[in-house]
Amino acid sequence: MMDSIVQLIRNALCCMKDWNIFSDTVLYDSEYTQTFMNSYIERRLKIENFQLQDPYDRTTPLEAIISITQLYACLSCTYSGIKLCWMSVGKLKRIVSLLENQLLGVSKNKNKKNKDDNDDNSNNDNATTAIRLINESLVKEAKVAMKNTFIGLCVTPIGIAFFWLFGNSWHFTESGIIGGLTGLIDALTVMEVCLLPLLWFMIVDAKQQFTTKDETENCIDVLETSKNNNNDNDNDTTNKAVFTHDYLNITRYELIQPGWVPYWESGMSPYGSKKDTTTTTDNSIEKEIKQVEQTLSLLLPSSLSASSEKKKNDDNEKEQKIRKEAIDSSIDTMNKTLSSLSLTGYREYFYFVVNFIAFYGYLMSILAFYYPDDTAQPSWIQQMKFGYTNNDADWGGNFAGDLMWTIEPTVILLSPYYISSVAATTTVITASAASAAKKAAKEKSNGKSKKE
Repeated sequence: MMDSIVQLIRNALCCMKDWNIFSDTVLYDSEYTQTFMNSYIERRLKIENFQLQDPYDRTTPLEAIISITQLYACLSCTYSGIKLCWMSVGKLKRIVSLLENQLLGVSKNKNKKNKDDNDDNSNNDNATTAIRLINESLVKEAKVAMKNTFIGLCVTPIGIAFFWLFGNSWHFTESGIIGGLTGLIDALTVMEVCLLPLLWFMIVDAKQQFTTKDETENCIDVLETSKNNNNDNDNDTTNKAVFTHDYLNITRYELIQPGWVPYWESGMSPYGSKKDTTTTTDNSIEKEIKQVEQTLSLLLPSSLSASSEKKKNDDNEKEQKIRKEAIDSSIDTMNKTLSSLSLTGYREYFYFVVNFIAFYGYLMSILAFYYPDDTAQPSWIQQMKFGYTNNDADWGGNFAGDLMWTIEPTVILLSPYYISSVAATTTVITASAASAAKKAAKEKSNGKSKKE
């Protein structure tokens, strides 16, 4: 949240600078910066008569404030990118070790298979499905770790490039320090290149939200059918999925049980992963398997494949009641997430649009640097600038980027409250509709019984 707040302040101040808002105030008077720096250095460093030299003495208070936020972005993004890479590499290393142990466990279980032929079939099915779900979770999180590693490699250079923006606010580029104007343009180019794959991931994440929403709706339908029909073999399921072991995969299981968070989802140091996989790994992964197996025993009990006589037993009726309560709880949880998934998906698309405009806007500065002559530019450069001159395209693109990166943190800060409020409202409406439907069904059933 702090990063978003600082980003909002930084780019709002940049927009204010672009339009020279409050230009008649001390924010644009470089003498105040000179006076403050003089008094601060004399007080802290005991250096008398300190004066900023040209061109640093042109730094206004507004530019000094912006530079602080840029330095924060430099440190924060660099640290976040390096940490994300580091923890993701450790996470990937741990998952690889866990998968290796799982493969060894599979070979051991094959040797024990003949000894377990007399066990309950449903228990065997639950155990097999639990192991399969655990393995799918490991593979899924390995992919997430690789993706996060790549994202960290993109975020880190962006953070480092912010140092040149910090130096530009203090007019370092005019004095030739840190590469001068060429160094600044190179830093902007690095930021643009690193932003491209991040734009792609925004689209991927948005699509994933809508895919998850469709999968959630499918799970709700299948669970409702399973709850009402108890997966009887005489039901018409030719065109409908049936809630069985084969139907479950890790995506659907996590939708049904969102509270399940295996320990390998968290990142860790690569040096800590070796210790983790050699000490507590076996016990921990066994606990996860048992937890999944217990959940499956509630959702897919042994009575599903039992005979008709056993279904009439009291124990079986109690088991069916527990199963119905577990399914109802999962359905209620998934219904609560439907509206939030849609809004989150649209928000990701909005982030893509905002960041693409910022990407394109800041690109104008790079084009203007490498093609300084308006009269001797390729036609495609003119088209990219929409026919504007270098000065107009540079200013307009810079303002568009500043404005978009002012809007983005505003949405980041406010959207969670809006999404949660919409989700709560939708849940109340859904609950009311479900209650009315149950009441109508009950009245209809009573009416039929009276006629009989």
